[in-house]
Amino acid sequence: MNRLTSLVRAQLSGEVLGERTPVAALAMQVVISALLCAVVRGEVGGFGYAVFALCLPLALTTVPLLGELAPLLRADPATEWVGALPVTPRDLRLSRVMTLLLIMGALAAASLIPAAILAPGSMSVAERPLLVVMGVLQTWTVAAALLLLQVVLGRGGDTVMVALQTVLFVAIMVGVLVGLRSLGALAAIEGPTGVWLLLPPAWFSAPFAAAGPGTAGVIAAGAVLLAAAVLALAPFPPAPRARSTSSVLGTLLTPARILAERLWVTPEERGPFGFIFDALPAERDFVVRTYPLVAAPLLLVLMGADATTVEGEGLYALLLFAPGAYLPFVLMHVPTSATPAARWIVDTSPADPRAEDGGARKAVAVRLLLPLYLAMGALVAALASPALALRLWPVALASGLLVLKLLWRPGGPRPLSTEAQELQSTGASGLGGDLLTVAIGMTLLAVVSWQKLPAAGPGWALLGAMAAIAVTGTATARARAT
Repeated sequence: MNRLTSLVRAQLSGEVLGERTPVAALAMQVVISALLCAVVRGEVGGFGYAVFALCLPLALTTVPLLGELAPLLRADPATEWVGALPVTPRDLRLSRVMTLLLIMGALAAASLIPAAILAPGSMSVAERPLLVVMGVLQTWTVAAALLLLQVVLGRGGDTVMVALQTVLFVAIMVGVLVGLRSLGALAAIEGPTGVWLLLPPAWFSAPFAAAGPGTAGVIAAGAVLLAAAVLALAPFPPAPRARSTSSVLGTLLTPARILAERLWVTPEERGPFGFIFDALPAERDFVVRTYPLVAAPLLLVLMGADATTVEGEGLYALLLFAPGAYLPFVLMHVPTSATPAARWIVDTSPADPRAEDGGARKAVAVRLLLPLYLAMGALVAALASPALALRLWPVALASGLLVLKLLWRPGGPRPLSTEAQELQSTGASGLGGDLLTVAIGMTLLAVVSWQKLPAAGPGWALLGAMAAIAVTGTATARARAT
């Protein structure tokens, strides 16, 4: 027992204790849960409130479990070292499971405790702690399901997990926008029947149904038993291994890369440019934190933008400018790396830090911004009109490149140099201000361009002038170097 306790304490210290404790994330969950439950508590009955309350930890823990907490569901990189200690494989297994349960239980409780406190009067004093218990069981069940999914997918499941995280991200945003306007349907139900039997929160809300647990209670009990078996018997997925940095998108961007290297990237910047171009999209920690953000502008389309109306055309204009609005969040994660110790190869090279900054910034522009703006332009051309896309797309791309240059801070954390947990604890302090400022600026620019830009000519002229200035500056730098 002492061995097991020591292992759990050590794993908790490495994951969430000390400086890694996600105090801000837990506080945010408390605030979100309290605000939403305060709005809903007077609109629904006991069962409806339980379903709503259990949706909160499902949303607030599943997305992080697919992202920054994903290592909890993978093999411990220190397994071989720990295995050399006087511990048994059973101790290692139990300690990993206990660590997972403790962390996920704490995250779930952060949103469940405010929900229990703010429960409507129809929920008895005894049912309030039961709500917390059922929510924690639901969270553990979801964690076991994701663990089993990663075991089935093996080493090649990163793409599926990122896609799943993106789908959940969109579902949560749609749920927030639409769910609060559909409380009448939730208030009308008194138990899990029909389509409600498809939702895990309805299973675990079965004890609060007017007619008793019924079928949903049986499903919930079976899910908990299956989760317990998975956590007790299923192996943790293998640790990530080195893999190729090539991808379909990287291959499609080869012409753009070659053109940038010949006209825009200086000889000193070419090494950092190629390194970041190839390595950054292969960093799982970077991908799972930034790629799902692509879903944010697409939500505007899901909301029903109608290009035949003035309001709908305005939404498509915002869609074109949206990638620049969350550039601060993307740039915050450029230093993210699962192997920061490998930076010594770059740090001990004769590369100029200024050249590394310039090459990395240009790699982000070509590898991330360019395909994203091309995709948004094609989407607007297909769903709205080619004329709108051709008129606004060059201004949107030019503004995104300008924001990238303004937000890039030379001398900050080096690209691919910092673990994600450490980066979030040190780099999130100024993120809120940058996000708000850039979001407001891009929104205003989108509205002004949409309403005041008469034709496509001025936008393309602006983009062409920026390209000419960049190419001329690069040519001058090359001439000075020779």
